[in-house]
Amino acid sequence: MARVPIRLFGPPRIERDGQAAHVDTKKAIALLAYLAVARRPAARDELAALLWPESDQTRARSALRRTLSALNAAVGDGVASEGDTLTLAAKTDVGEFRRLVASDRLVDAAAVYDGDFLQGFSLKDSAEFDDWQSATTATLRREYTGVLARLARESETDDAIAYARRWVDADPLDEDAHRALIRLHTQKGDRAAAVRQYKECVALLERHLGVTPTDETKELIGSSDGSNLHELMGDLLTLQGRYGEAERSYALAASPAGKIAAVRQRVGDYEGAERLYADAIEALRPDEYASRARLLAERSLNAHRLKRPDDAGRFASAALDEAVASHDDRAIAQAHNVAGVLATHRGDIGAAREHLEASVRLAERMSDPVAMAAALNNLASALRTEDLDRAQQLAQRALELCASVGDRHREAAMHSNLADLLRAAGRTTEAERHLRLSAAIFAVIGESGELQPEIWMLTEW
Repeated sequence: MARVPIRLFGPPRIERDGQAAHVDTKKAIALLAYLAVARRPAARDELAALLWPESDQTRARSALRRTLSALNAAVGDGVASEGDTLTLAAKTDVGEFRRLVASDRLVDAAAVYDGDFLQGFSLKDSAEFDDWQSATTATLRREYTGVLARLARESETDDAIAYARRWVDADPLDEDAHRALIRLHTQKGDRAAAVRQYKECVALLERHLGVTPTDETKELIGSSDGSNLHELMGDLLTLQGRYGEAERSYALAASPAGKIAAVRQRVGDYEGAERLYADAIEALRPDEYASRARLLAERSLNAHRLKRPDDAGRFASAALDEAVASHDDRAIAQAHNVAGVLATHRGDIGAAREHLEASVRLAERMSDPVAMAAALNNLASALRTEDLDRAQQLAQRALELCASVGDRHREAAMHSNLADLLRAAGRTTEAERHLRLSAAIFAVIGESGELQPEIWMLTEW
């Protein structure tokens, strides 16, 4: 694809002879954008009224002439005048995008769109232009997501997954995009990824629209799950902090004891969780290394909360051995994560960093936000006395990840953890804001009669 001198996707950028060109007024950018999208000659009066709505016709047209002169000086006669109309002569990425779509070169078209139209740009004194910009942004985004939808249907599976992911990122409230990604993960045989995508869909719709997915989406994930929907609903209810309902859903699904143990641990019933973890591990076949590794890692943290360091260390060591034997990245990441937590509490910060950074690398490789949030949070804790600035950055990222997957309890915990780091850095006002957010979320977690551990009881996981 030929390089274009005017780029309007993302923050607007103009080049001349391969160098960035400076345009000294925002009205010049607005004029370029309008002509680029119009794809027709535009009357001077039309442009004057759009860009200078509060000026009379004479002053508006005079301002247009000055803007046009400055613009052509910057971009090299990029706007052509014929009679009383103006036409954009220079090439733009918007025009290139639409040309590629029209010629069915969808891969190239998707590569051109590198951000929403005029991202971060606005005119303060023209509501008419702002309305036009908003409508145009929405139209071009629909054209872009239409390209991504076709590519998700017509590409090989791995490429299709990447395009569907971009579709979700571009329009996160479009259930069609989530369904496409769920289908593709299912087609690839990645049940866990399909379930995670459904969870993301549920969290986004609930947070932004206050609704649940349609029956079509529920039926799709139900069929991909291969069992019944009760266990998946238990997972989602756990994220929302509705622990009593989650445990009842797991019971209806006859879920493994480890699922209920995780709920018991969240509400502070560590003795109950220990019994369930023991039962779950006992029920595994000898060759189920990855499942055993993950349960042992969870049991280790539970023993740590019960203040049984010897048991915690024994379970953590066994978890890492089983995880390595399984060659399962998720199990290995979890085992390194818990080993890092225990090393931090022993005061062995070197070992903690080694384990936790290994967990971060594996989580990044898997694109697993849950594992990533855990490792980043625990690494932030380990680095608190060595590198407070980096610890704050890691905790902030962990908070964003917890919020993105809709895990309300851990989101509350991360606000509290970040508040502690900010207070240590002397940023008291910010710390207090995060504490208020933590308390507000934690107040709505759980049900009446459940054990309710304090937020700081979930400082690590």
